[in-house]
Amino acid sequence: MSQIKKITVNGQQYNMVQASAIQQRTLMSLVGAQVAFNSANSQTKQIDKTLIKGLMLALPESTLIEVSDIILHQTAINGSKDGLVTVESFQGKINSYFDLLAEGLVANLADFFSWLDSENAETAKLNQM
Repeated sequence: MSQIKKITVNGQQYNMVQASAIQQRTLMSLVGAQVAFNSANSQTKQIDKTLIKGLMLALPESTLIEVSDIILHQTAINGSKDGLVTVESFQGKINSYFDLLAEGLVANLADFFSWLDSENAETAKLNQM
């Protein structure tokens, strides 16, 4: 059963339908290893939108499109009758597009990110001994 996530980006609220488990698996295979690598190497304590946004900016265009298609597959502006948002919805505000993608990735892979955070914390603790 799909969950609707309410995400606010730069004052605009979006209703985002969480991706299916199959689509989440695809997201994991597209970005999971890079998130793990980046979070471990940056010694980040908690994976957040800033780390994810940086990752999005480094993705090849074809991968970014695939990630975007999964994340935005059923995303609409809250209260709007304009239909689903696409990259074209962000003309002149492309930074907000990347913010929305980052928030959407966090919403879809939160359990993986939490697990990575705990693994990174454990590794940091062992390295201090």
